[in-house]
Amino acid sequence: MVKNLAVVGLVFMLGACSTMTPYQPLPPVKVITETVEVEIYAPPLPKEILLADVDWKVISNTPCKPATGTKNIGSGKWYYTTDRFQYEDYLKEDGTEARRVVRDAEGNRVELEQLTDDSGTVIQSCGNLQKKIAEIEILLDGDFVIFAVTPDGYERMAANLQEIKRYINQQKEIIYYYREATAPKGAKGWLEENAERQSNQAEAIKIKNDDIEESSERTPEAPKSAFSIKSLIPGIKDE
Repeated sequence: MVKNLAVVGLVFMLGACSTMTPYQPLPPVKVITETVEVEIYAPPLPKEILLADVDWKVISNTPCKPATGTKNIGSGKWYYTTDRFQYEDYLKEDGTEARRVVRDAEGNRVELEQLTDDSGTVIQSCGNLQKKIAEIEILLDGDFVIFAVTPDGYERMAANLQEIKRYINQQKEIIYYYREATAPKGAKGWLEENAERQSNQAEAIKIKNDDIEESSERTPEAPKSAFSIKSLIPGIKDE
């Protein structure tokens, strides 16, 4: 019986070999080169730099001049003035106000009398120190305080600001270059392209969030296998 089965199997194998199609060579491989435009995301530029105005107070203590009067600037604050001659306000022919030196009957300028202290010494007002102290105390509504830099320090600070400005301008030029080089719609097309990409990104994020919420609401089911023993052995039921 075993010999008969072996002979039958050999006959089937020989018959299968005789019915196989002859070998055919594979077709030649074709290499196709296609140019694909690379899309590079160009983020929007940051908002422009908004700098607050800085009010600089230049204070000096020279030269010293004889005090000839005082000026009250409010809140009990005053400072010595050093005008040498008397001045008066007058109206010009066009109706505008102006200031001029007071002259005597001979046409000479009238000098102001110098102020003296209790000992008779002429009071000296040096630079604008006293004036700026009074102005700053009114401005701060408190005691006089300043933050000072030397002329060399101010020059270095100005140079540092220029260096920052140069760096920002060069970075901006590089960004503009890549925007124009990668823009698919022309030199200024990156604006529309960028808006479109941002819209697509927002839509994709929304869809992803919706899918996550929907999947979290569903009860997970056990995965089913496509393998079945019944398909191999008839008469056996699947468990």
